[in-house]
Amino acid sequence: MKNRSYAILLGVGLSLASASLSHGMSHLVGFSMEPQWPETTSPGTTIVYKLDAIVREGQGLLEVTFSSEGLPAGTQVTFTPAKVRFTGRVPTVQTAYMIITCPEVMPTDIYPFTVTATARRESITVTNQVALGRDANASLRPLLMLEPLADGGLRIRGLGAGGQTYRIESTGDLTNPAWAPLGSTTADGNGRFSFFIPADQKQAPIQFYRAVAIPAETGPAAEN
Repeated sequence: MKNRSYAILLGVGLSLASASLSHGMSHLVGFSMEPQWPETTSPGTTIVYKLDAIVREGQGLLEVTFSSEGLPAGTQVTFTPAKVRFTGRVPTVQTAYMIITCPEVMPTDIYPFTVTATARRESITVTNQVALGRDANASLRPLLMLEPLADGGLRIRGLGAGGQTYRIESTGDLTNPAWAPLGSTTADGNGRFSFFIPADQKQAPIQFYRAVAIPAETGPAAEN
């Protein structure tokens, strides 16, 4: 069976160009990156990562910029905002987003790309380290997670095969289930997908859900 790779996000070090920093100067002390789930049901040719930079100790303006290396050829990377700014002595977290645009549905998590936050004489690099993970076969059963929303609705998050379209179904009884289709959603290049159920469309208090892979033409559907 052919295995697919996915990413484990690891911080790989703090690099200082100068060992001595003035206490009157703000400096970068932390940087992290995490993948964001798609917020729509469109195919994942656009993948978003959340970047958090932390600054403390010192005062005055400090600007942090971002850069990346190691992504597959043909992808375009945009950082929003392009830089974040810090002032003051209190530790502060500023958030930016790394938006990767792919020419086609592409599992970027199989590439060990890096993202670097740079401020004055220091930088922190985070590496998207590749590890063996889920199989890329479209027949693989997707993993599902249910997330209640503040407005009373429900978000179903899933991990399956990149670019695969899934039909979301529900039933109130697993003894003699009658699965009812609710709609469909397509996984992004990393196999992640989301499906939203508004509060006014929720059914019985106890409900079970599954995601069924929709074959392109022929072949068995995978369900969970």
